Amino acid sequence: MPRATVNIDETETKTLKSAPPDGFVVLRRMTYGESVQRRAMLKMSIETGKSRKDFKGEMAFASEEIQRFEFAHCIVDHNLEKEDGSKLNLSLPVDFASLDPRIGQEIEELINGMNNFEDNEDDLGN
Repeated sequence: MPRATVNIDETETKTLKSAPPDGFVVLRRMTYGESVQRRAMLKMSIETGKSRKDFKGEMAFASEEIQRFEFAHCIVDHNLEKEDGSKLNLSLPVDFASLDPRIGQEIEELINGMNNFEDNEDDLGN
């Protein structure tokens, strides 16, 4: 029988071009339950907006919440530091918010690449 669960111990180390000379993140794929939870965050925000202004505010909030969720669940390890030399804890809102936007965007793209199954149909044997 085929295995139908995600091995959360299976990770990929990705070099960060935006964090030279040796910045990296270790990422894991989301489980189906996590991807459903992520989608629910977006749907909940869309349904709550009553006016155009509410909708924009809810979408911005949902986007931040989704990114924090993805960083907290998909980043297993990294070597990114604060100015004082201590390691960033990207599941903490204050450290997440202080991340260089170039590095944050690159990590976001790497996470999306690992979890975008439409782009990875070859991985599923299609």
